[in-house]
Order: sequence, then structure tokens, then C-alpha cells
Amino acid sequence: MPDNPSTSDQPLTTPDEVLAMVEDSTEQLIRALEPLTDEQAREPSLLPGWSRGHAVTHIARNADALVNLLTWAKTGEEHQMYPSPDARNADIEAGSGRTADELRADVAETHERFVAAAGELSGAEWDHEIQWSGGWHPTTVVPIMRLTEVEVHHADLGLGHTPAHWPEPFVTKVLGRVAGDLAERSGLPPFSMHATDTGATYALRDGSGSVISGPQTALLAWAIGRARGEGLTVEPPGDLPELGAWR
Repeated sequence: MPDNPSTSDQPLTTPDEVLAMVEDSTEQLIRALEPLTDEQAREPSLLPGWSRGHAVTHIARNADALVNLLTWAKTGEEHQMYPSPDARNADIEAGSGRTADELRADVAETHERFVAAAGELSGAEWDHEIQWSGGWHPTTVVPIMRLTEVEVHHADLGLGHTPAHWPEPFVTKVLGRVAGDLAERSGLPPFSMHATDTGATYALRDGSGSVISGPQTALLAWAIGRARGEGLTVEPPGDLPELGAWR
């Protein structure tokens, strides 16, 4: 797994640790975009219906959206991520056809704004609660949200960065969060995910039903719809559950 050794062993328990990995992951993304041509930017990404231009624009607009949450935590004044779902989608569509140079600059500039806004928060301010995805959360969720966007959508670009490149501490952190999200999703049967490389087990609801086993990266890639379940086994033998779209 070709990760930056400066952060590859971080446990990701503090905002600073996550932000250091956001920095490394964003640098990798920017390097991957350097040779991108205008034609390649308009080619399909691995996300249905989205070009690479759509995906890169989303990465940039997400940084600005998370700056809104960081500003909320800093000032106490409400700043929602996006004005509305329609406005979010319209911004992505409007930016999708830009040149490769414009897309690269957008990612770099919005990353700088995100880092600056995160640097404004003191220790206690990270505990301030902000609203996201229908619930209230401490601001400490924002760095891992950003890391997730950068790592997952970098893989969606189809430029050689795959789930196999995801840093292990990131996978460990996000797999637990995704398991919690799945446990609250209606319509799914109870099951467990067992990571054979770490020994961790994630029980959904009461943990009865099938046990899905495999390396934690394979589990995460499947759980968020970035793989079909390659490398996973199901006990008792059967099909993998249909999870639906990841939010």
C-alpha cells in the first residue's frame, strides 16, 4: 500500500492526526491530476453519470461546504454545508465542463481554504456541535469527512488510485463509521462484518444472520459501493446483502 510513511501509522484519534492525513491524501490527488488533459477531464469517471470533471468539482465544492461547518463551529452562527441539495447538484454540473487547469486550481485553492479554516479552531471548539446529515455532531467529524471525500473520490476518478491505496488507519476509522450507518438503515437484514486482517467485528443490529469476512479494505470498498465483494466470504454460504447506494 503506497502511503506516505509520515502518517501511515497514525491512529486518527485527534483532529490534527486526521488533518495530517488529509494533507497527504490531497497532495496525492493533486499530483494525480497534474497530467490530466481537457479531454480526459470530460471522460467518464467510475461514478455512473459523472465525468471526471463532475467528480473533481464535487471534491472542491465539498471542501467549501466543510469550511461552512468549520465556520459554524468557530463563530456559533449557523452555516449549513449547502444551501440545498439542488444548489449542490447545480454547482457540480456547472463546474464539470471546465478545463483541466481550472479543475486543478479549484482543488488546490479549496484545500487551502479548508486547511486555513481548520487551523482557526482551538481545542475546545472542536467539541462544538454542528448539524450534518440530519443530526448533530461534534466538529471533530469534519476532518474525517474530508479525508473520506478525498480518498474515495480520488479512487472514483479512474486514474490509478484504487481502494488498495487507501491508508489503513483511514480504512479502520471509516469502516466503523460506515458499519454504524448501515446499522441504522431500514430494510437491511442483520449481519456482521469481520475484518480478517485486524480481527475487528462489526455487528449490525443484533449481529445475527450471515457473517461477511475479508480484509478490512475489501469490506469497506464493498460497503460503500466501490467493489462487488471481491475477496469476501459469506457464512453460512449465500449472497452478499444488497446495501443500496452509499450516501
